[in-house]
Amino acid sequence: MDEPDAMLSQRLRGRVAAITGAGSGLGLQTAEALLQQGAQVIANHRSPAPELLALRNAHPSALHLVAGDAAEEPTARAIVDRARQLGGLHALVHNAAITRDRALTNMSIEDWDEVMRVNLRGAFVCTKHALGTMVEQRYGRLIYISSIVALVGNAGQANYAASKAGLHGLSLAVAQEYSSRGIRSVVIAPGILDVGLGQRMSQRTRTRKAGRTLLGVGDGRSVASAIAFLAGPEADFVNAAVLRSDGGIAF
Repeated sequence: MDEPDAMLSQRLRGRVAAITGAGSGLGLQTAEALLQQGAQVIANHRSPAPELLALRNAHPSALHLVAGDAAEEPTARAIVDRARQLGGLHALVHNAAITRDRALTNMSIEDWDEVMRVNLRGAFVCTKHALGTMVEQRYGRLIYISSIVALVGNAGQANYAASKAGLHGLSLAVAQEYSSRGIRSVVIAPGILDVGLGQRMSQRTRTRKAGRTLLGVGDGRSVASAIAFLAGPEADFVNAAVLRSDGGIAF
């Protein structure tokens, strides 16, 4: 019998997965999880962390870097073109996101528009271009990285919460339009993690927010593993769903 780790390393073999916002944080950890499970991975980034370059050096034939702004069509085309060169695009993980936090009355139009551009328009642009290939294949997995704030809100993050909630509506519409073509569309909504936005919070803020969850601060690598699961064959019947990976919000 195969060892569990060996079986896990094979589950995405032969598949090509792309992830936006893979330069650091959860995106980087997701790229690593996909690689560990045998996928060819296209990692989109704007400013790659040294860790991403180190990961590429460790997987030179399996990790492919595409630089650029994922909210702009040339970058989305480049991601899909690279995937086609590798044999297709089986999973797209839209992770690219920014914050511009302020109380709503102090929030500028520019703050609102830029968060919407990166977080929501980026998902639309990348989905639009990915679907061309996925429809041809009659197979695809679209995974949108949302946030628990899309479901419960957060003071000072009206733009971010709205952009992430928009991903839920986008995912549901895509599922209804393209499920018959073998395409599945899902959302994962993480809570406070030890990477990314959670890592950049002050210790006081992170402790306060973590105190509202049953399990405290989450391990980004466990969420990355859940994302990789959604990209694989065992999740073929998961569709039009929101997976809350938040440790259990407790009010």
